[in-house]
Order: sequence, then structure tokens, then C-alpha cells
Amino acid sequence: MKGLRRYVEDLIKGRRPHPFPVDDADADALRLAIELRAARPGSDAPREEFVADLHRRLAEPEPARPPLPVRRRLVLGGALAGAGAVAGVSIDRAFTRGPTFAGDGTLRPLNGRWHTVAAAAELTEGAVVPFDAGSITGFVARRAGRLRAVSGVCTHQGCRLHVEGGARLRCPCHRALFALDGKVLYHRLSAPIPALPRLAVREARGVVEVYVTAI
Repeated sequence: MKGLRRYVEDLIKGRRPHPFPVDDADADALRLAIELRAARPGSDAPREEFVADLHRRLAEPEPARPPLPVRRRLVLGGALAGAGAVAGVSIDRAFTRGPTFAGDGTLRPLNGRWHTVAAAAELTEGAVVPFDAGSITGFVARRAGRLRAVSGVCTHQGCRLHVEGGARLRCPCHRALFALDGKVLYHRLSAPIPALPRLAVREARGVVEVYVTAI
């Protein structure tokens, strides 16, 4: 409980969260907390003091920490409500009626809507298009004729990703690198980080749409 609550509190206050062992249920709740924190205006720009401290931290080995007990997402109620307040998002909409994860890692909101990203003609082969649906930001790409959509927020500390080389997504905070299907390609962190959540995407009536949480 202590590790889980401390992680979300650190996330809300802009501190570096402490890693701890989680199960699938806790990982889903933490991804939601990251999305809510990243939804705050200006969250995509790292603070100057963070950037200055980043160089020092990258040069230091991550200290070993003893494993902490894992708790269910129920203990996150108060902390997630705080994250929702910071982001200006209704927590009951985003959490209780919000995203769930399918077996393939696809984010599927229980109370969602289709959000138009671009005209289908604009999303040509090899193109990558960013979008901001209010409840979530992400990227849509077309590869080998197939559409893919993923979250645009790093699963480590919630920094906004950017396209690198037209085929990869880079985190500006700790330089983690993701493929356009969400897979982790590279990171320098002491513990593994989750893949990016995938989003349901479709092409209909001449436009490309992603399925996101209704706000």
C-alpha cells in the first residue's frame, strides 16, 4: 500500500516516482494515473530544474530497493482523485467508466467515443499523425496498409513522446524508445517498463478515427 500510494503522490507532485513490484491490476491503475497527470496543460515540457537534475541522475546507478507489498487499485481512490483534479479530468468518468485493457493490450474505454484524427487520404503509407482527444493523446500510423494507434505518453513517468526518424517514438525525459505498435525498443532504466497501450482505430467514411474515453 505504501509503495503504491507513494508512487501516485510523487507523480501528482512532479517528483520522480519510486519503482515497486506490481501486478496487472495495479499496472492498469498506474497507467491511468500517468495519463491523468500528462493531461495537465504544459505537462509535455519538462521543468528546467528537472532537466538540470536529469544529467546527474542518468550518471548515477539506481539504488537497490527491497520489494514492497502489492496492493489492489482500490487503495488508489484518493490519490487518483487528486491526479484527476490536477489534470482537470473527472475521476469517476476516467476510472470507473473509463479504460480497460483487452488481452492484446488495447485500451478499450467502457464509456467511449470515436475521435477523428485525420482524413484517410492524408494518412498515407508510412505516415505518423499525432492527435489530442482531450482524454488521451497518441499517434496513428499506417504501415503495410494497416492502421495502428498507441498512447502518446511514456509508461515510465508520463512524459509526452515525440516521433523520431518517422518510425519510432522517443521519450524526452529518460530517452526510452518505443515502436509504433507500442513495444519497448530501448531504455536505460533499472527496471523494465510497460509497452504503450494500444488504441482501437478504424477507417470509416473517409476518415481515420480512434476510440477514446468520452469527456
